[in-house]
Amino acid sequence: MTLQKKVDDISRKIEELKSQQQKIENDIAHQILEVIKTQSGFTLPFNALVGGLVSVIETCKTDPNKLEAWQYAGEKFLKSFKPKYNTNSNSNKNKKKTKNLN
Repeated sequence: MTLQKKVDDISRKIEELKSQQQKIENDIAHQILEVIKTQSGFTLPFNALVGGLVSVIETCKTDPNKLEAWQYAGEKFLKSFKPKYNTNSNSNKNKKKTKNLN
């Protein structure tokens, strides 16, 4: 196999991975939208919704206990949540189980 062929194969694999990443990101976005809809989140002012999301992200970066508690709460909610948008993503398969620290 020539060096150029190897480079082409690697480039093709990179593009395939980028495509898979985009699909996963789109699936997550659709699932988040479904949660917001079912929880009547769109009745909130947009800035409040964004502010809450940013607050959660920033808190998770600095408070591992909150992250773990919210992870548990999310897993509990999602067990009973049946989104209209269905994905074949296996993104939850490799996540470790957490417990509520509250």
